[in-house]
Amino acid sequence: MALTLGPVRQPAGVDPALREASTVLPGRLAALDYLGRVLSLAERRGSTVTVMVVAIDGVAGDRTHDATDAERLIAQRLAPRLRTHELLAHWGPGQFLVVLPDADTASALVLASDLRQCAAAAEATGPSPQPRSVSIGLHSRRPTPDQDLRELAAEMVVAAQRVLEVTQANGPGRIEIEP
Repeated sequence: MALTLGPVRQPAGVDPALREASTVLPGRLAALDYLGRVLSLAERRGSTVTVMVVAIDGVAGDRTHDATDAERLIAQRLAPRLRTHELLAHWGPGQFLVVLPDADTASALVLASDLRQCAAAAEATGPSPQPRSVSIGLHSRRPTPDQDLRELAAEMVVAAQRVLEVTQANGPGRIEIEP
């Protein structure tokens, strides 16, 4: 059985040379395309896929130069922490999506904690003396053969965003997982 999810694109998040040379990250469409392909592979292998939504606290509605600089600084710090087959994408203002193809919840929490500390350090060394905090929502799922993988990809992102909303409601600089 073959499943076609659309044109195969190599997102910038999986090329280590691009990570070091550029701050340009793949966007929503590339992230969803990559997530669909990863879910297809995970279904065949019987493995779990984890999605993280990382939001810079206090930047979501801010489109000023400082907010853009904060995104750039944090992206430059987060990208090298990921393995070559993991994806960091720009999701929205002050938000990033991280796709972890073979991570269970426990290993994703360890990475999320590392990313949270790394993000705070990024702003402290940048142009603004105040450290930035990030909130992170996590959602893991093991795909099954009877699922539409495009729908599953969208459901996973929505679930991670809902967890992020709960995280931010509980205060800045937190990590939450879906119960």
